[in-house]
Amino acid sequence: MKKYIIGLFFSSFLFCGCSDYLDKQPDDMKTDNMVWSSRIETEGYLSNVYAGIPLHNLHQDDPWLGCADECDLSWVVYNTYNINLGNWTTTSNFYNKYALWYRAIRASLVFENNVDRCLELSEDLRRQYKAEVKFLRGYYYWLLIRQYGPVVLIKELQSNDADFANMTRAPFDECVDYICEMMDEAEKDLPLHWQNNTSWMGKPNKIVCKAVKSLVLTLAASPQWNGNQEYANFRNADGTPLANTTYDENKWKKAAAASREVIDISEQHPDANLRLYRNNENGDGEFNPYKSCVDVHLINWNCEIIFARSESSNTQAWMIHCFPGPKTLGGVGATQRVVDAFLMENGKPIEDPNSGYVEDGFATQPGQHWNPNNRAVDTEEGRIQMISDIRQSTAWGHWAGEWNMYANREPRFYASIIYNKRIIPSLPDDIEKRNYYNTAGQQDGYARAELYYGGRSRQSGSYTFFSRTGYLVYKNNDPMANMYDRVYPQQYGNVFIRYAQIILNYIEALNEYDPGNQDIRKYWDMIRSRAGVPSAFIASPQIAGSKDLQREFILRERQIELCFEGDRYFTTRRRWLAHTPDNGAGVDKRVYGDGGRMFGMDINAGDANTNNFGFTDFYKRVPFETRVFEKAYYLFPIPETEIEKSKGLVQNPWW
Repeated sequence: MKKYIIGLFFSSFLFCGCSDYLDKQPDDMKTDNMVWSSRIETEGYLSNVYAGIPLHNLHQDDPWLGCADECDLSWVVYNTYNINLGNWTTTSNFYNKYALWYRAIRASLVFENNVDRCLELSEDLRRQYKAEVKFLRGYYYWLLIRQYGPVVLIKELQSNDADFANMTRAPFDECVDYICEMMDEAEKDLPLHWQNNTSWMGKPNKIVCKAVKSLVLTLAASPQWNGNQEYANFRNADGTPLANTTYDENKWKKAAAASREVIDISEQHPDANLRLYRNNENGDGEFNPYKSCVDVHLINWNCEIIFARSESSNTQAWMIHCFPGPKTLGGVGATQRVVDAFLMENGKPIEDPNSGYVEDGFATQPGQHWNPNNRAVDTEEGRIQMISDIRQSTAWGHWAGEWNMYANREPRFYASIIYNKRIIPSLPDDIEKRNYYNTAGQQDGYARAELYYGGRSRQSGSYTFFSRTGYLVYKNNDPMANMYDRVYPQQYGNVFIRYAQIILNYIEALNEYDPGNQDIRKYWDMIRSRAGVPSAFIASPQIAGSKDLQREFILRERQIELCFEGDRYFTTRRRWLAHTPDNGAGVDKRVYGDGGRMFGMDINAGDANTNNFGFTDFYKRVPFETRVFEKAYYLFPIPETEIEKSKGLVQNPWW
């Protein structure tokens, strides 16, 4: 009973209603004394400090996918729908984690001040746990500044009579410095890794602390916060500037150095088991770039994962929302912009006249990896064998008869996108279950996605349970799952940081102050090698040494490698590119811009009664939505309830 009461109290402490940490609430001293005398309750309190870390949860609880230019969530019940149409204000409280994270920050301070009272914990554990809450404090501030910009810094536990209402926001660079300070202090008393104690794999360690510094300093070095003159009037009421409007190249050097520290651990400490994941890590005899790009998101705690949490239910729900209908929700749609971003298998972008890209028509030849085992695909035995090859990711790429736009693309394209007529992997070879996903005239036991008007994946009369873009997201979907019966063969995790992101941070930062640095090619080639495509410097040699060209290609590499992981939203904002305008041309060829027309295939073309895989008008680029993006949207507004409570808070620019 005691454990239940304590757990209930601290769950309420972190998550009750919308009450703010800054509210003056007396501590429950009876519960306080009970907690710090018991190891179980003290560790339970620590667990609650962790509990504010947001899981992906289909990205229902955050806008990082639905409001980025790479994705559409078709459900109007998600607040991304209103945000994309510009229907929000400072009182909307969309994705409002502001108070929650401050309560978690306060909890970290309470824990740090009191854990030494728990004599049931060893001195080493108390030291480690204090390091953990320092990390968590810095991590919550990181989550706050990337969403809201500069915030009020609470560095010490405040008394109940402190003047919370008049506390002011700290300048952005001061917030960054404090987060880095917390990471530096935390890592002193944390191990390099948890390879020897795998039950604690989700806890921070030295690598995680350094990786967070890489993220924070990359944000601080980027144009949004490094010399942005448009934030010149972003000040506290007393005139204190909250953003530095003078460009400082040294910030890129600091960002590169932070990323380099993580890379050095990978290269100098093999015991840390940190590197880019390849499928032969798990015993496969031959490297397969496609399987590597599929499995890096599915194999729990593989060598590329830096910071994550095991949470299978979120990944299972994600698959249900991505999988083509019927019997699933199938409404997580990739945009045409991200489809166009993927390279050809020769490593060239599709706009390169020598890439081999063809926009229209049906492919007359299959890709080179479509049938590596020479299955007799027109026989029943061959069909079963072929489905096994597809599900095990040994067969991949386009088939003859698929649209040329999707032919001969790089492995990451096929690991990320379900397009019209593609064979759906995540079903057993049972012919009836596979035929369930195709209309009568197209049932051949393979189950191909029918994303056009009248297709089995496009039956609903409202845009709720199908893709509005003519594509579905395949990334982070398990090909070995059985989505007809909802059977999942393994445990999954929520990945917050992986090694590829740190490498991309490193080469992006290097390029800004030393574009000829040999490390740019060295580490960029590692990313491309795992993806199975040639070096950018071989495929597109004209970029070599050009800061501007290399930047564009690096940002594109990032767009591809980290697609649908939440990075694109923040990359276009920190690079001050999200407000790139739509010029109204017949086809929007912008690379950036989160407002204006967003394009996909024509899912409403033709006749639902006669459309089939031979219907070509589906493949016309059309806008599925016209979005609104104002400069105010670079930052979320400080919730109006917090402004009303705290007179010292100034609102974010343009709100």
